[in-house]
Amino acid sequence: MQVQVGVVGLNNLQTEAELRSLHGWLQTDRQTRRPAAPHLGAVDPPVPGAQGSVIDVLSLVLGSTFSAASLAVSLLSWRATRPQHPILTVRRPDGVTVEINTSSVEEARVLLERLELD
Repeated sequence: MQVQVGVVGLNNLQTEAELRSLHGWLQTDRQTRRPAAPHLGAVDPPVPGAQGSVIDVLSLVLGSTFSAASLAVSLLSWRATRPQHPILTVRRPDGVTVEINTSSVEEARVLLERLELD
């Protein structure tokens, strides 16, 4: 299942910077890079005539080799490296969304498992 990770409460430039940082973090982890297939993108299509879209989402694949628990550990490990500990949202294609605003791996894992159960 594909999920999208976003950042809450920041301006466009800060959001893009944080998502690029998270993307780089996930790309350096061999156990995450391949099964999760992280890639940056935009929720909205580009505006005609614009030079491009602002990056405001990081897409990942959850499955048997990269689970919600793995995602929780990855997200919290990355958040711990950030000076502001950004609030993250994780959204399924059908709109089910969870917010990660915790330092507890167990709490984040429970929240993310809701994505798989609903």
